[in-house]
Amino acid sequence: GAVVSYRKRQGDNNNTNSKESSIETRILEVFLFCVERHFDDNDNDNDDDDDARKEDIENANVIWRGTPRDCRPRKPTDDPATVSLRIFTVGADSIQRISAVRIYVPDDTKSLPSRKSVGHTIDEVQKRFKGSENIPLLDPIKDMGIKNKDFATLVERAAELSKRLEGHDLLAALPDEKERALVLTAYNKKATLQQQAAVIRQEARSYETVAMKADLKKMKKVLRQLGHVDANGVILTKGRTACEINTANELVVVELMFTGVFNDLTVEQSVALLSCMTFDDGKKERDEIISKLKSFLRTPFRKLEEVGKTVARAIIDCKMELDEQEFLEAFNPGMMEAVFAWCKGAKFVEVQLLTNSYEGTTIRTLRRLEELVRQISVAAKAIGNQELQTKFEKGSELIKRDIVFCSSLYL
Repeated sequence: GAVVSYRKRQGDNNNTNSKESSIETRILEVFLFCVERHFDDNDNDNDDDDDARKEDIENANVIWRGTPRDCRPRKPTDDPATVSLRIFTVGADSIQRISAVRIYVPDDTKSLPSRKSVGHTIDEVQKRFKGSENIPLLDPIKDMGIKNKDFATLVERAAELSKRLEGHDLLAALPDEKERALVLTAYNKKATLQQQAAVIRQEARSYETVAMKADLKKMKKVLRQLGHVDANGVILTKGRTACEINTANELVVVELMFTGVFNDLTVEQSVALLSCMTFDDGKKERDEIISKLKSFLRTPFRKLEEVGKTVARAIIDCKMELDEQEFLEAFNPGMMEAVFAWCKGAKFVEVQLLTNSYEGTTIRTLRRLEELVRQISVAAKAIGNQELQTKFEKGSELIKRDIVFCSSLYL
């Protein structure tokens, strides 16, 4: 390759490390022969593919900027038609050796004729010296005048490692140069495949980002439709309320609050209704449980289902994937009677008789429920709803008692 230009750049200003941010780095623009990676994947067996390949080759020659993502270094076995000379931006740490040969580089480095001229000059230099290995190199200490002691130590270490490389076991194991060339070719092929795999992984990550951006747009649309944010994305009262809730589905909980479902319910009924969003056991018996619910619990549960349908349809209308039936079945009334009795002061043994779950499941449900009730109380306070705040503070007091909230069940 050939160096086109270089510039100094101060370290990253966003870097929290003051020493690293003050380090001055060198950025170089260099001409390098390369081949676009997609040529490695094209096996052209018909005329249509040949036409497409010719078009790709013409387009490849027009592009003057190269990137490691799209290009790889040329190889002796590459089709010369696919090889192009492009400008790459690299750091000084990417430069291994600098030759003593200087060539003429035109001012216009982007045009195709200029790049072809530089490419012919580089090839001519290699021909005159009978290979790039024979091109004279600049000595960093003698020729370039670098007097840094640490650098001199690094140069000596590099020379020592080069000698050790010449005595590598591979040379003894494969004394035949042809066999050694086959092994090196296979290794180069492996390295190329690893580079391609890295490029593909990077592209996959970029596609995931694009997919996430699309999902985020749909989520924002859901929030606008439900009134959590306005058209400009500014958070409204419902949005601020939802920010306080993370134990259950915040969209459903906020709709319950703002549609006035809790206003006509007692503290015990409200807490029992919320248990449908913290109990996730025994879903197979859901329909049977609903039919056996007492009317003062069944009616609030039907209102919860209506609110759930409203939220589910809003999500579906915004083109997000959701199974409405599965979404509604997540509301499990299996613990409503037990929680209602617990809030009325029943003993844990009596409450357990009203459930078909294990004691540990009941305790876990009640603890999650108390956390949800506490979050709703905080949310009600944040929006200035004194009535709801008082109701759920009372609910938290009714739940948090007895063996359920002991620090250890062995006490």
